[in-house]
Amino acid sequence: MVSIKNYFTIFILMLMVFVMFMFIGVSTNILSGTSKNIKETDKSDITISDTITADSLNLELSASLAPAKGREVVDKRGKLRIAIISQDMSKDMSLDKESTNTQVLIQWCVYNKYLYKVFHSLPKKEEISGYDTVIFGDYKITAEDLADLYAYADLGKTMIFPELPDYGTISKSKELAAFFGIKAEVAENVTADGIKIFSNFMINKERIYTKGDYFGEKDDTKVDVPYYSLAAGYEVYAVGIFKNQKNLKIEDKDLPPLLWRTTTRNSFVCVVNCDIFDGTSLLGILTGFMAHQSEYYLYPIINAQTISLLSYPYFSDENYDVMNQLYSRNSEAVARDLLWPNIIQILKKYGGSYNFFAAPQLDYQNNAASKEDYLVFYLEEIEKLSGGLGLSLGQVSGVDINDMLKKNELFFRKFLPDYHFTALYTAGFREGEVESVLNSAFLHDINLVMSDYKEGDNLLGFLNADVLSVKYTLDGYRHETMDDLRMNAIENALGMCNMGVDIKRVLYPQNLSDEWNELSLKLSKGSTYFNDYSMMDMVSVYEMENRVRRFLALDYTWDYNAEDVDIHIDHFEKEAYFIFNTSNKQIDSVENGTAKKISDTFYLIKAQGKEVRLHMSEKNLLQKPKNNKLIPSNPK
Repeated sequence: MVSIKNYFTIFILMLMVFVMFMFIGVSTNILSGTSKNIKETDKSDITISDTITADSLNLELSASLAPAKGREVVDKRGKLRIAIISQDMSKDMSLDKESTNTQVLIQWCVYNKYLYKVFHSLPKKEEISGYDTVIFGDYKITAEDLADLYAYADLGKTMIFPELPDYGTISKSKELAAFFGIKAEVAENVTADGIKIFSNFMINKERIYTKGDYFGEKDDTKVDVPYYSLAAGYEVYAVGIFKNQKNLKIEDKDLPPLLWRTTTRNSFVCVVNCDIFDGTSLLGILTGFMAHQSEYYLYPIINAQTISLLSYPYFSDENYDVMNQLYSRNSEAVARDLLWPNIIQILKKYGGSYNFFAAPQLDYQNNAASKEDYLVFYLEEIEKLSGGLGLSLGQVSGVDINDMLKKNELFFRKFLPDYHFTALYTAGFREGEVESVLNSAFLHDINLVMSDYKEGDNLLGFLNADVLSVKYTLDGYRHETMDDLRMNAIENALGMCNMGVDIKRVLYPQNLSDEWNELSLKLSKGSTYFNDYSMMDMVSVYEMENRVRRFLALDYTWDYNAEDVDIHIDHFEKEAYFIFNTSNKQIDSVENGTAKKISDTFYLIKAQGKEVRLHMSEKNLLQKPKNNKLIPSNPK
């Protein structure tokens, strides 16, 4: 007879054997490729045909023709109309070949869902009468344009000038100077030691850039600008500052103005007097100007911040001599034992966003093939973090994209045959090269292509009908003055920041500054720059992709009275986000959504349905006395 004690012992042994087999089974499943990308099931079905594009909003396209790309807007009558004045083009240039400056302005219209038309000369007063705002892109204003400018001002058109006429042109025409609110010319060129951008111009706090500030390591805060004194009636949003201001006996109100608004006849005239506010930074500057034109201002944003580790995880043992000399271990061990715990600790300081773009190897001319040794480890750890895994095209060998993809396919099809990559980092390849290989069996499931921003790029767009293209806007190892300015501007315009962290620099260092102890300190310090945007969501690149698709697809109109603001959203899917600015009201409650105060005047609105109502009240109303004793209106 078997005793109860022996039965129990046998049961424990059987349970242990069962658990061991289950563990082996799970590991085998991962290595044999039954592991799947659970993120691919969460994809939004929105494609370019569902979105509001530049073609959708371009008033120059015939109303009788369907837009070449994108869908038609909901209600043209309820939309702001923007006239963009650009330089003259040669006859052989098409609308697709606008200048970089003009492309930024068109981008801004697309993100805000504003109707627009590009004029290549100053339109007549009658032509401009149907537009709300006139933006002078790279058009060179001269004194000969005064009659047209004052005609626009008589119509009450808001005018934005991303670039002033040169100092000589303004100094020769007092009437032109007066149009821009300039009372006197102080100096053709001064070197300011720093820049101050006032709070509430954009959604972040006041920014002061001076030598020795905590924005990077370079002394890059000096700016050369024309120096003007402004006439009464202006509102300044940014100034140049001098370190010896007291010795120069310059009062704060007399510092060189860089961004200002004045009133000319019936119109607001908004001026940029410094070339640092160009490119993508102009997106945030335009939004800042518009937010101060009326009692209320509302615009859509994405509300998504991401951090991506590029070319990591890494599955090869290359560059052994250098790794062993620096870290006393091979590159595989560096990646797992040194980088992984440190990276996770740093990402937790940022508040999440665990995105990884894997690289089987980096030197595709090296005989050291990719290995699966740590594949299980990385997949399990990333899954614990609810992170996302994409594919990186990073390399140090310069091989053809097709040759690289063949080796990638061999590795992943062998060890993860059921894992479908849906996100791709282009690294050094051009988007055109990547687009040409997206139809391959290996990349067939790619929905999102991430790449580094280059001058003239659109931050958001589509590579083809289905594949979304999004740019990285911040380098995790660098945060100089211009990086911070660009970050602030894009956060203000889109509620978005995509930070890329290239691990290839660690595995193939070029100098001592690429050692991990140096890079990790820079990466860790970067979390402080996100403090002003803690109200924005830190999300995965997959969630960011969904939010970008919804953002590009939605259309909206809004109206208001003394107490309520009503938002009407077309093509609403799951949720939508807006920034709302009001100078003298506060939001008491929201129907079909939520409101989060992010500064003295700005709110983050989350729409949870296609009809949202904000209930407003005055900020500074006198409250009823607690003792219920009222002062009589006529004591006598």
